[in-house]
Amino acid sequence: MKNAIITGVMAAIILMAGCGKKSPSSSTTPPPAQADAASSSPVAQPALTAWQQGDKAAAVSSFLAADWSAHPLFAAGSTLSLSESQFKALSDAERQAKSTEMTAQLASLKQLAAAVAQAGLDAASKDDAPQARKDFTSLKQFGAALESSDYMLIVQLVGKGMEKRGDSELAKIGL
Repeated sequence: MKNAIITGVMAAIILMAGCGKKSPSSSTTPPPAQADAASSSPVAQPALTAWQQGDKAAAVSSFLAADWSAHPLFAAGSTLSLSESQFKALSDAERQAKSTEMTAQLASLKQLAAAVAQAGLDAASKDDAPQARKDFTSLKQFGAALESSDYMLIVQLVGKGMEKRGDSELAKIGL
């Protein structure tokens, strides 16, 4: 139990450190599709930051306002920005550390996506079809954005699940 807590705290610290600007000594480079937009603000960052700070309403609002077709989605130093080949090129120790970090970051993404889906379900239960449509469409678009080969396979699979959830819920409300 203690190890799990310590690992979680360390992952959160690493996550926060990875959200800043990329240091010159960092060996991780953004995927090719993201290289041109490396100086742009990561699209997912406002939603992730609000989520990590416990402001669920702001996180969902930022998620819905995001343009999921823009890049980069994640900060250049984030494990989520790694491609499969970049991950495989890391040393065993780096891969282990990045795997721990990836687990924490994906858990946050999944929780945020679940909150967005819940917001859509809540809107649908109040007969607010336009809001529900917006929520589920945003979830679907984010999932599709994660399915890019610019990201690790595990990130792509999480994206596929989000996209399917968005599609499934949209079908339930008549889209």
